Amino acid sequence: MDALDQKLNDAYPGKVVQKDLLHQIKKGTNVPSFVLEFLLAKYCASDDPDEVEAGKRAVIETIETNYVRPDEANKAQSTVQQKGRHKFIDKLHVRYVEKEKRHWAEMENFNSRRIAVNQKFYRENDRILQGGIWAEVTVCHNDIEDDDYAFYIEDMRPIQLSRFDLDSFLKGREQFTRDEWIDVIIRSIGLEPSKINQRVKFHFLARLFTFVEANYSFIELGPRSTGKSYNFSEFSPYT
Repeated sequence: MDALDQKLNDAYPGKVVQKDLLHQIKKGTNVPSFVLEFLLAKYCASDDPDEVEAGKRAVIETIETNYVRPDEANKAQSTVQQKGRHKFIDKLHVRYVEKEKRHWAEMENFNSRRIAVNQKFYRENDRILQGGIWAEVTVCHNDIEDDDYAFYIEDMRPIQLSRFDLDSFLKGREQFTRDEWIDVIIRSIGLEPSKINQRVKFHFLARLFTFVEANYSFIELGPRSTGKSYNFSEFSPYT
């Protein structure tokens, strides 16, 4: 971890991902990249090799224990019933059922559409009502036989940002010079800024104009495998 990486970790704790670790772990898993990035930021935010190795083991263990696969829904439900509660990594949706005048949660791979949910979770994270978000969800079993649901959500921690905190982002940005921030952007798209000159950096930055400028048309012509689409796929999963 060099000085720029350390500065990033100090300015944005828990939000900086070592992409090389992502590629190492993703080879053996079928987990969305941003889920792995969340776990890596949580467990591997260090420049100590021993701590990073321990963090990698913690990430793999967390995936094996908490990540729900579509074909394991019945097993996941049984685990909650037997243990009383269990933490899962899954995509969480909340929908309002007009006839019942109440909200129900559902988890994409847990296969239950009637999970009781406290209103604080969808009030604080309104994207749950708009297509859902990936989250760490603690699901408990409801032992009251008269209730019409078997599970309820005890706790929830978003993995995807439910709201973008611009003030916090700008506060962190103030700690960097213009050239440092250019290097941060270049490194974020998978390139090493120390290996390229300023003119080439500006060329790569120009490819990103469409992310921040509405109705901006950009055409780049060139041979195959020269990075025309690589920037976009590395910078955002929505391009």
